[in-house]
Amino acid sequence: MYFRLLFFYIFIIMACNTNESPDNAEVASKNTAVPLRSEIDDKYKWDMSAIYATEDAWEKDLDYVKKLYPGLADFKGKLLSSPDVLLEAIELRNKVNQTLWKLYHYASNSSNADVRNEKFQEMVQRVINTSVKIGETTAYFTPELIDGDYSTLEDFMSQNDYLRTYEKQFKDLFISKPHILSEKEERLLTMAGKITGVANDAYDIMRATDFVWPTFEDENGNKLTMSQGRYGKYTKSTDRRVREDMYEALYVPFKGNINTMSVLMKGNVEGHIFYADARGYDSSLQAKLKGDGISTDVYKNLVKSVNDNLQPLHRWAEMKAKYLGVEKIKPFDTYAPLADSTVVYTYEEAQEIILEALDPLLSSNEGELRDFTEKMYNENLIDVFESKGKQSGAYMSSTWGLPPRIKLNFSGTLDDIFTLAHELGHAYHSYLSQKNQPYATYRYTTFNAEAAAIATEALLMDHLLANAKNDDEKAFLIQNYIQSIGSTYYRQTRFAEFELLIHEAAENGQILTEDFLTESFGEMYSRYWGPYMEITEEEAYSWSRIPHFYYNYYVYTYATSFAAAEKIAENVRNEGQPAIDDFIAYLSTGSQDYPVELLKIAGADMTTSEPFEAVSRKMNYLMDELEKILEVKSLKDVEL
Repeated sequence: MYFRLLFFYIFIIMACNTNESPDNAEVASKNTAVPLRSEIDDKYKWDMSAIYATEDAWEKDLDYVKKLYPGLADFKGKLLSSPDVLLEAIELRNKVNQTLWKLYHYASNSSNADVRNEKFQEMVQRVINTSVKIGETTAYFTPELIDGDYSTLEDFMSQNDYLRTYEKQFKDLFISKPHILSEKEERLLTMAGKITGVANDAYDIMRATDFVWPTFEDENGNKLTMSQGRYGKYTKSTDRRVREDMYEALYVPFKGNINTMSVLMKGNVEGHIFYADARGYDSSLQAKLKGDGISTDVYKNLVKSVNDNLQPLHRWAEMKAKYLGVEKIKPFDTYAPLADSTVVYTYEEAQEIILEALDPLLSSNEGELRDFTEKMYNENLIDVFESKGKQSGAYMSSTWGLPPRIKLNFSGTLDDIFTLAHELGHAYHSYLSQKNQPYATYRYTTFNAEAAAIATEALLMDHLLANAKNDDEKAFLIQNYIQSIGSTYYRQTRFAEFELLIHEAAENGQILTEDFLTESFGEMYSRYWGPYMEITEEEAYSWSRIPHFYYNYYVYTYATSFAAAEKIAENVRNEGQPAIDDFIAYLSTGSQDYPVELLKIAGADMTTSEPFEAVSRKMNYLMDELEKILEVKSLKDVEL
């Protein structure tokens, strides 16, 4: 909620692992190491000087915040004295928070570009420490506001129209009143934030700096040092030996540190439970969802709906086994191509493909989003390629008053183009919400965030399928579509179910040992994939490889949003411009209403099971189409 200081308001989006970039292919072919950041052209890297020209300027802003925030203490006991005093206090807090997030935006993105750089790690920590102090100073805000009756705030808003900007936040406060503590207790919880975030920090640093990666041999016998960035390429190798060797190399550092990682996961979960218990919620799940106006039934219905419709995923495993010529597939076969493509895209080609595919969206409103996309492309707002020390995966990061920034690890695959489209979808959401909403409601929930990004991906896929030149290209695209359903819908629901299981287990007194985590994860994996999957020892350990488990019930939004996004894309296919207009209206809403209600603006009603069941139907349809092409191809191969 608005009056609670958020420690990490930054979008860390789906980890789309990639290998070295095609522009650095020559370097990568001669060396086993991932390129240094200094070896990458500046035009493919963030220009952080656009935020702060020098680190001295950053230091001055931090000093400014430290001098400014103590003034918030002057409003203690006075918030409800008059509408003008309340607004003055809110606006001062806005000024403090806006500057604080600008500081964090600079430091955290700089750190993620090279997590080995301790200077930026220190800067991030200094911002966090300052945020804790601010939280202590303003701990009285919420208890004081809810101490009276809501009619007082209603009266204030009638006297000062601008206070209406905060009406939803005021209502949320009173809805959450049973879970808001005394000023002293709120201050203690704020101070605890420095401790409860340590597990996540340690996990990130361990993965980025302490892991020693082994080597594996590619299709030509070249030895390559394993990295999380190379996983994306070699998991799709047509050579099963390469896939298996790469897969085993990937898990060497995770298995070697599995006991430490189990302790970190235990600390992470216990932190979530601590806050839920302290505030009197029934569970950690309720604590996470209630503030966003989402019922725990939405989460549990997702898990139930997917478990009731696992047949398409089981069928996909059976198809994989049949066309790969094995009795059962193993986890390293899940992305093995049934239809292959040797196309490697340059980053510039990826940019043009997206401009063409999203043209109906980008050309609306006199080309506003097209101009914005060109700005993202041309003003060093996208950090493109993998480099040594760079955080894996991809995300979009935004804060008030600054353009969004995107982090990629682009390697030239089709998946990388979809990742760029995904993060641009987040950027469109941030840009339009900031443009059309006041500061109080420009932020949007993760529940709504992923629907925007995945809908953008769906529009890209529809364009590519409609313009496929032949059956081979169509088969490759359909395969990728099915893989996307598997990885974004089924896989993320499996993660959501695992996350719920370990939290509920800990809440019921179960110790989260490594054995419990590994056995539970392995059992769930086998159940989701069905009888044509033979699980490996490594896959049971793979809970330790998922950073999203540290984000506190985040992953379920991928699955719910996938279903919503498919509905939005279907509306665009069937209705054209009116549906595009609805989508743009949705992207402009920020958090002006509750998440489920906002999705209805885009034409997706998540209060029913229909969107989830529709995804299963879509996957079966796509498999029917792919089988037709593969059967014809098999017959031709026999004739030859």
